[in-house]
Amino acid sequence: MNKPAKTFKQLNILIIGLSASASFPASVNAISSIVPSTAIPEQSAILMAQRQQQIKFKRGASSGEVKGGVARGEVMIYLIGAQQGQRMNLEIQSVEGNAVFKVIDPNTNPLAEEKRSWSGELPQTGKYQIVVGTERGGASYTLSVSIH
Repeated sequence: MNKPAKTFKQLNILIIGLSASASFPASVNAISSIVPSTAIPEQSAILMAQRQQQIKFKRGASSGEVKGGVARGEVMIYLIGAQQGQRMNLEIQSVEGNAVFKVIDPNTNPLAEEKRSWSGELPQTGKYQIVVGTERGGASYTLSVSIH
């Protein structure tokens, strides 16, 4: 008599290193697999959940809001296309004030780290990453983005 084959659901997880830097929480240092290996030191490995979402403004608009949440040890990566010379303005609000973000240019260079608000001229054309994490615990947040 044949036994039925067992089925398993596949779980995709990313294992990354922690940064030794105390100035930026590990949850936001873990950005994505496209970050150069020098940006993620080979120290103690942890399991880190990450999600990605494209940000697109409504037709004719140059700004918008995204509402979301991250658990402790989790990051949310928002991708947004922009042109060199445009100005990006970001602000994140959370009930406990513990949500922060990191801005990464198309060449994986950080433009801002551990910020709640930031404004800057964009150095090149391409897809920028806005990596949302927390300083402690989990957070529900509203991220306001504008590009002019």
